[in-house]
Amino acid sequence: MPGRVLSEGLRIADPPRRVASYEGGEAGAPVAVDAAADPAILERLRSLGYLDAESPKGDRNLAAVLFQQERYAEAERAFAALVERAPDDGALRASWAGALGALGRYDEALAELDDAVRLAPLNPEGYHNRGVIEERLGHPAAAITAYRQALRYSPRYAPARAALTRLGADAAAPTPGDAATQRALELADQASALARRGDYAGAMRALDESERAAPRLALVQQYRANVAFLMGDRDAAAAALRRALALEPDNALFQENLRRLDGPAADRLPR
Repeated sequence: MPGRVLSEGLRIADPPRRVASYEGGEAGAPVAVDAAADPAILERLRSLGYLDAESPKGDRNLAAVLFQQERYAEAERAFAALVERAPDDGALRASWAGALGALGRYDEALAELDDAVRLAPLNPEGYHNRGVIEERLGHPAAAITAYRQALRYSPRYAPARAALTRLGADAAAPTPGDAATQRALELADQASALARRGDYAGAMRALDESERAAPRLALVQQYRANVAFLMGDRDAAAAALRRALALEPDNALFQENLRRLDGPAADRLPR
């Protein structure tokens, strides 16, 4: 699952596990071989074992190279075989959907993306690939929503940012422009800066003031959960996440963090 782990507990948005994403290449570390390499050379390297072709990582790399070389039919078959071997891997399903979409098989691609997002809800490629398909189907509003979802869980994900710029849309949905909300956002930023300096009490005071200014701003509860966790108060962190989810029930990041905090006692990290 993508995302850094904050002090071995809550996850925060970060670059995802590597996976093919059309109109965006791959996120994360580069593939092991050059996408422009001659296919015959790739096969020679594979036969010699340099690509570790029998490993899942090697097979993923080769499938991604096929995709990057626009050999979409071959890439689709390669990803389909990988998904058959690992049906619960949401990242692979996002890649397979990318290949299906590149072939114009949009209904199949969208069905795979439903599974990809269900299995790996924090992985931005699933949302990004959906955005590309919605664009190609002539649904710009739906595409913008999907691209924003990708950035919701990976704010630095460049392909989605580039797509939104191309569509003339902001990276985030417009927030209320009233003075109280803007003040709440400023206070939340102050709280984040205080927490990074270790002033947790000051951060909580800033968040209290922020919540009074905008009681329905889920970001405030997310920040409160992060600060509470850093303070070692897992119960307060979980309570803040529940309040955040009441405001944004579909937020997979909140859901994942709460799952980690509320898991069975045997699975929970020590306080």
